[in-house]
Amino acid sequence: MITIRHRYATGLGIAETKILAKTACDNYAKKNPSGIYTLSKDMLAGTLWQLPVSSMFISRSRMTRHFAAMGLHTIGSVAQTPLARLKEMMRRKFGKNSDIQAEMYWRIANGMDDSPVRPETHQVAPKSVGHMMTLPRDYGNLEEIKVVLLELTELVCQRCRGLGFMGHVVSIGCAGADFDRPTGFHRQLKMEDPSNITNQVYRWACRLLDQHWNRLPIRRVGVSLSQLVPDTEYQLSLFDMGREKTIALERATDALKRKYGDSVIIRAVSQTAAGQAVDRSTKIGGHFK
Repeated sequence: MITIRHRYATGLGIAETKILAKTACDNYAKKNPSGIYTLSKDMLAGTLWQLPVSSMFISRSRMTRHFAAMGLHTIGSVAQTPLARLKEMMRRKFGKNSDIQAEMYWRIANGMDDSPVRPETHQVAPKSVGHMMTLPRDYGNLEEIKVVLLELTELVCQRCRGLGFMGHVVSIGCAGADFDRPTGFHRQLKMEDPSNITNQVYRWACRLLDQHWNRLPIRRVGVSLSQLVPDTEYQLSLFDMGREKTIALERATDALKRKYGDSVIIRAVSQTAAGQAVDRSTKIGGHFK
């Protein structure tokens, strides 16, 4: 049995649960009012196996169409197809070198992952910290996009401060709503000095947006910081004498949000029609609590 908590999965007696937990988290835990869902292995036939194959972890739209062409429409149909038979079907579809791919999908559908669940997995220093948001409508106005960009930058910097890191490289990505005809961009820029201060990182993120956005409507926006370094040491600048006060203010704001919720202090632009911070503060990972 495993208990899936939204964004986290705890193994209870089974090592092969991580992929199963990911699929269950996306389809059940996020939609539970508590954000928690308990799943035992004997429940698979009546729960996950009933879901369309598009709900399976890493089964994107193109692979979903390939499965449909093979007559496999649910996660259970993939799981219950004998592995040797699935390999044969995928060889005919993709060629002789598809055995590994076939076994991967078969194991995902059956919730199998032989790698052990280790607590230290979450103790490794992150290589980057990022946040992505799918918007409720198309955003085609630069000022509206910048509102969301600021909210995302604030979330990323808040997480970096909580982890004790600053980032050298800021990255942003934008994408349109039509996945069959993808539009958008993903670009990064190295800042002069590492930072986890929201307004500093936001200025660099706006540079990327101004330079690379092609003025087509977007539906998904992401921001990340990478090349992380500890925030215990940083280069002093004669042109940034207020850094200590800014850091103290942001840490005080972080503490209030941890205690009372993200909506206890918000920026004025988040109250505009473009803002998403207030709405998302009532959700878990973009889903209703």
